[in-house]
Amino acid sequence: MDTTYVNIMLVVFLVLAALAIDVGYMYVSDEDLQHTAELSALAGAQAIKQGIHARIQSDPGKLQAVTEDTVQASARVAAIETAIGDHKAVALVEVPNNNTNNMTTENNVTVGFWDPAKQVYTSGGKPVNAIQVRTKRTAESESVGLGEMGAIIAKITGMETANFTPVAIAAIPAQVRANFAVSPEICDSGCRYPQICGIPERKLTRNAPDPTAKPHPGSRYAFTSMSYPVSEGSTLSDMICGEMPPQELCGKKAYIALAPGDEPLRDIESMMYNPKVDSSNKEYDKATGKLLGWWVIAPVVAALPESRGSGFAEVPVTRYALVRISRICASGPTGCSQKGVTFDAPAVCGQDNGLYIDRISCVGCGTKELLAMPGLHPVLVK
Repeated sequence: MDTTYVNIMLVVFLVLAALAIDVGYMYVSDEDLQHTAELSALAGAQAIKQGIHARIQSDPGKLQAVTEDTVQASARVAAIETAIGDHKAVALVEVPNNNTNNMTTENNVTVGFWDPAKQVYTSGGKPVNAIQVRTKRTAESESVGLGEMGAIIAKITGMETANFTPVAIAAIPAQVRANFAVSPEICDSGCRYPQICGIPERKLTRNAPDPTAKPHPGSRYAFTSMSYPVSEGSTLSDMICGEMPPQELCGKKAYIALAPGDEPLRDIESMMYNPKVDSSNKEYDKATGKLLGWWVIAPVVAALPESRGSGFAEVPVTRYALVRISRICASGPTGCSQKGVTFDAPAVCGQDNGLYIDRISCVGCGTKELLAMPGLHPVLVK
């Protein structure tokens, strides 16, 4: 029996099998390209946020210089490095950048302003709060490492959509993730964004305001599940310890807890002192490593209901307050025990339970200042 033909076909089969493996290894799919664009945009938005909040911490009076920088070099670098990071060895994805804000063949990154009210992105717009990233395959990826033959194979097999260049936009709109709401009196200091004011450490209380207290008699707070009603399948503790996603609450209603207990405060305390939770929004002393504060955006409601009984009341949110929590003191069992890792305040608080703040900036719903106020958590918007 002549086996020449069989041997030839066997060799051809092995070559094609190896080729298929190489193509699969070197090829960047449409889904990969889209996912890479999204991750890159989020990384860039995070870098924009870090630059803004570094200035808020060091010199808030010069914040405008950061938000009007339409180059945002660190954000572009973060986006590009994220895009090519997983594919650097074989150069499959590229994001050209020339530090301009026009999408061209030489530039696939822009920064600008995302208007959350109109849901519109303006490249080069100010104040800068967003980044746009477009990813594309390199020539090596388009041919899957095999020149013209590889490009033909990719298109015949349906692995590649011709000229697919996905675009993603990520922004840092002001949104709420704090699980406490504050009374409107907290904004009586007159500190309005873009002002961010340092204040003498102020204790927020869940008790009825004391009219004899000085200098801020009405600084009250209550726990909130934000826009989520607490159901039988979940608890407020689960929501706090599970790190709920940021939400747009301005002009809407928030669920305010009526129960008088301090269990949620212990959960928030545990989250504050857990170094792995929301670490980019925590401020540390560079010399000692001591936690100085935790930046959060809290909803300001029209009026806080009195603590009584149980359940939740729906209360309109009229403003946002960007605050730095300086410390939380809560006696009793450490919170967030369901996570398996609990954290308590490092200092002895005695019986002086409370939530303390030392920085504040308020902004009203429906104002242009709210549109300009930077948020704390990057989100994909397109």
